Amino acid sequence: IWNHVMAFYGFPGETLDEALETRQFVLENQPVIHSMELFYFVAYRHTPMVRNPEKFGITIHKQEEYDLPLDYYYTLNDPSTLSCMDAMQMCEEFYKNDFHPWAVRVNSREHVFLYISKFGTNQLPQIYAKQPAAVGAAEGVSGLITWPVAHTEGDEGMARVVSHGIS
Repeated sequence: IWNHVMAFYGFPGETLDEALETRQFVLENQPVIHSMELFYFVAYRHTPMVRNPEKFGITIHKQEEYDLPLDYYYTLNDPSTLSCMDAMQMCEEFYKNDFHPWAVRVNSREHVFLYISKFGTNQLPQIYAKQPAAVGAAEGVSGLITWPVAHTEGDEGMARVVSHGIS
């Protein structure tokens, strides 16, 4: 059995204490979590939050110059809750300060399932992101090795794609 956690910070109305509670839950349950994606809330097009922003306490800012946006910039109507920028910062701090090999950065949880299916095991060290510096180092997560990709036909294992200047 593979336990994959997908979590995010910054859902409209979430407080800092609630976000820290999410972080603590993940850290306390690390021994039984095989992989994890951590991100921040995004106001995707056609979601209930974008269709009814007042219900979620946000204001959507549509940029008319974009003819087919996938998501929208938003602001909170109640500034006492966790902002999008705060949520982004918390994500970076998680990967910088709390990062462990079990926190994987792949394109999607579906990709994790494909690796499990292909290799038939939950022992998949090749999908775990590797931090180039020690946990908590000043360099942050710049150059973090992220998405595993298949080698060419006949090659064993997987290659990796390195992030582009996340800091």
